[in-house]
Amino acid sequence: MIKTTLRVLTVFLLSFAVFAQSAPSGGKPIMGYSAQRSGDQISREGQFDSGLKAENLRDWMKRLSARPHHLGSPYNKENAEFIASLFRSWGYETTLEEFEVLFPTPNTRLVEMTAPEKFTLRLQEPEVPGDSTSGQQSEQLPTYNA
Repeated sequence: MIKTTLRVLTVFLLSFAVFAQSAPSGGKPIMGYSAQRSGDQISREGQFDSGLKAENLRDWMKRLSARPHHLGSPYNKENAEFIASLFRSWGYETTLEEFEVLFPTPNTRLVEMTAPEKFTLRLQEPEVPGDSTSGQQSEQLPTYNA
């Protein structure tokens, strides 16, 4: 049992060491690239990385999650258009596609205890102080267990 565990651990660690390569140093090309293309790829990755800014990512996440954005909702469409505009501003040719899919949601929700006495649950959570999204109940999907 111990020998088997050690073998598995050794294979895992060796595999991890082989695949956990960082950017090549000393002019060794990236696996799968020629020496010239490897340098081009490293340069492009550096350009991409230099354009990433934590404040942009934070702002985008706040904007994208500010309102409920489930399938087919108006804010989901706004988010798609916002993301498409970002891609266009970065020089990508971008189009939005629309698909018709099955998205079942309940028409009626009812949780009731009938015995020993009748009790009907409210099925609505109160707004949480300090949470700007918990009060958006008109835009949210109803809670349900599918």
